[in-house]
Amino acid sequence: MRTSVFFFIFSMICLNLAAQNIFRTACQGNLARLDSLLDDTSINTKDNRERSLIHWAIACNKKDVFDYLVQKGININVEDDQKMTPMHMAIRFSREDYFDALYQLQEDNTWIEAYGASLLTQTVLKGDTNFIRKLIENGVNVNSTNSRGSTALEIAQRTDAKEMANLLLSLGADQKRVRNMEAYGAYMGQSKPKKKPKIFAPNFISTEEYEFGSVFNTKGTAFYYGVDVGNNSEIRFSERRKDKWTHPEVLLSHPVYGYNDPFLSLDENRLYFISRRADNGIDPPKDNHDIWYLERIDGGWSTPINAGPNINSDGNEYYISFTQDGTMYFSSNVNAPAEREDDLDIYYSKFVNGEFQKAVALESAINTEAYEADVFVDPQEEYIIFCSTRAGGLGRGDLYISFKQADGAWTKAINMGGPINTRHHELCPYVSADGKYFFYTSDEDIYWVSTKIFKKLKKKSR
Repeated sequence: MRTSVFFFIFSMICLNLAAQNIFRTACQGNLARLDSLLDDTSINTKDNRERSLIHWAIACNKKDVFDYLVQKGININVEDDQKMTPMHMAIRFSREDYFDALYQLQEDNTWIEAYGASLLTQTVLKGDTNFIRKLIENGVNVNSTNSRGSTALEIAQRTDAKEMANLLLSLGADQKRVRNMEAYGAYMGQSKPKKKPKIFAPNFISTEEYEFGSVFNTKGTAFYYGVDVGNNSEIRFSERRKDKWTHPEVLLSHPVYGYNDPFLSLDENRLYFISRRADNGIDPPKDNHDIWYLERIDGGWSTPINAGPNINSDGNEYYISFTQDGTMYFSSNVNAPAEREDDLDIYYSKFVNGEFQKAVALESAINTEAYEADVFVDPQEEYIIFCSTRAGGLGRGDLYISFKQADGAWTKAINMGGPINTRHHELCPYVSADGKYFFYTSDEDIYWVSTKIFKKLKKKSR
């Protein structure tokens, strides 16, 4: 799963120590210490995601901290790196009392024009009918469009949220303003990118939801990807039939386990993914992620199969990609110190006689004491791309690349730089089977760009 309350709080590890203390203090509800820390820190200080202390107070459900910050004059409409205000945070965590307080504190109705559509978007995705009514009763236009041109009704119908759609219709939503998004041809008919990344298939694949971990089959007729759905994740797919792509459907979903990071084996008879699924598929979820796969059978897919002990451990295993000979590359924190569970490294496991062999960690040109995960390896092993949270990066997580040398060793990995990496989190790298396009996730959308950018990076890595 890519987003959760855990990862919201976990993001503080990227802050400097002083900032880390003040946000932790707000989350713990320690008013005396917070008051002391604010002697030397602006009340409008922000964390590495540009979230303020009032964002944290709402997320951690500390009403006394919230009231204290309001009394001290904190900016109640401050935006984070995704333009989410404290009102958005109140909706995200279903805190109606905080939302009502923020509404009463608004000086005028400018918040409606500035944030009404995005607040509706978040509420629809969360499936909270109470907040829908609250927003519309407080003046938000039910037919307002967000930055993607979507109305709340369009989002509800796209996500098959029938109850929400019916409610919106009853509140005056206009069916005529709902766009019917369709896709045809190679790469869903998208205009091919060059050296500047583009959002892939906007409003068809990349939508208001959080999409990541994408892969095409070799023929380019099937597309699999992960989607964050609140506190869980699922795998969806679309197929090209007579040149038209089917509207995305759910392939794997579960109310508590979560499934994401899909990747096809080289023969495409297996679809690999990660999950906290219990071994028997019945018990509560594990504390860690394992790598699983589906086997193609009778035109469909089998039930999930665990990839086995040479791949999976008591730690977390993430993401999957393969070389031409079937060697699996993935990441794991199996050898991380107890105090640094975020220290994932990249491993590979040879596939011999139908079985994966004991996994081997890559050398220091790739692995460090920082987080390395989400690895894509070129099938010919000419290069490897992965996500890391190293010092000096451009954002919360950057993509790095390393190239194979003539002696078989990897070059020291380098940051892929802009415009690939931004202040956001870049992750989930993948290169199409024809080698022409590089896909990855940034700011909760799937992007793509020409692999011609690799040529310059290869020269830089020498």
